Amino acid sequence: MIKGMLAAILAAIVVAGIILGIIWLVMSGLFLWIAGFLLGSFIIAVVVLFVIIFIFAVIAFVALFYYLAEKTPSVEPGEYKIEEQKGKHDT
Repeated sequence: MIKGMLAAILAAIVVAGIILGIIWLVMSGLFLWIAGFLLGSFIIAVVVLFVIIFIFAVIAFVALFYYLAEKTPSVEPGEYKIEEQKGKHDT
């Protein structure tokens, strides 16, 4: 019976220590520090990804107009014969 009482008291002390440890961590601001660090890291990651995607979009936009400007067909006046025209599978 004394063993059971001693085990119950020891278990109560352990549970109280765990609860006090959790309360101490909450009150000390450690959780807030970790949350702030994670939030700051997330914000920095979002900004970096936005900059990378924005630069890629600007390059793609400029490349699109460069491609359109370079690929304009040049039609020269003259007489064309059917033999001079290229078909679908001709190179």
